[in-house]
Amino acid sequence: MNGDGRRPSLFGRRQLLLGGGTFLAGMAGVTVWAETRPAANGAKSSNTSPADTPTSTGPAASQAPAQSSSAPQSPEPTATTPSTTTLSSTTTTPPTSTVASTTTQPIVGPATYISHGPTDVNNIALTFHLGGNPTLVAELLDLLKANGITSTLFAIGDWLTANPDLGHRAVDDGHELGNHTKSHLSMLKLSRAAVRAEIVGGGEALIPFIGSIGKWFRPSGTDVPTDLILEEAGAAGYAVSVGYDIDSTDYTEPGAAAVVARVKKKLHPGAIVSLHFGHRDTIDALPKILDLLGAASLAPVTVTGLLG
Repeated sequence: MNGDGRRPSLFGRRQLLLGGGTFLAGMAGVTVWAETRPAANGAKSSNTSPADTPTSTGPAASQAPAQSSSAPQSPEPTATTPSTTTLSSTTTTPPTSTVASTTTQPIVGPATYISHGPTDVNNIALTFHLGGNPTLVAELLDLLKANGITSTLFAIGDWLTANPDLGHRAVDDGHELGNHTKSHLSMLKLSRAAVRAEIVGGGEALIPFIGSIGKWFRPSGTDVPTDLILEEAGAAGYAVSVGYDIDSTDYTEPGAAAVVARVKKKLHPGAIVSLHFGHRDTIDALPKILDLLGAASLAPVTVTGLLG
């Protein structure tokens, strides 16, 4: 993704529903910081990262299911038939989602796109796409642990299923897992049914590790989701689609110095930074990025720590 062309962020709010004996659809009054999402379904974002496309040299190339990390991506998935969400017998409003979710708060309506947090608090979220060469993944986990950093890791479902030891290790180290789809396809090119399958499959892959589909979703192939993606994310149980406003471009292997410079150029309180496992440049750049945060008095937190 070319972060230099990113459009400015606006403030918005996230939808949060409270469930109980009687189901009420409404806003819970929790403020979030969001960009205006794209108006046209299926329209390509100018922020589309080349690493998220099938021809990329980024993480998708090495994020294969079990048995072979070099196997080509599977064809567009066939949407599975999701189970129906069970509601209390006192519910008077029919469920919006047809996807079984282990979250306790049902979602009504589409997810909200958020690219950054509040700018008046000195926190910053370093987010990582979890996939790629297991040896490099373990090395980066070691580095994060040595520096006392816990982050939100957006896991590719097929990769997570193929590498359960590393998935459990990430959770044991205190990292927060998010959904980065089932097989890391370019979602701008998929049908609605295939988009649904990618989101639902990615969430289901998280359950053995955290007991739920997780709180946060990030699409593959674009950080700015279309209306279709937001609708299906909400139906799957996600209130928020998490983007970012600093793209380190580490997946392009530009060299550690270039990764650090990219982050430094746009560093600010409340930023969400996109980084990747499976790349040597990310490992080499991380200590200097942490030095930048220290010099700016910015505390690295999870997405939950940033957005609540």
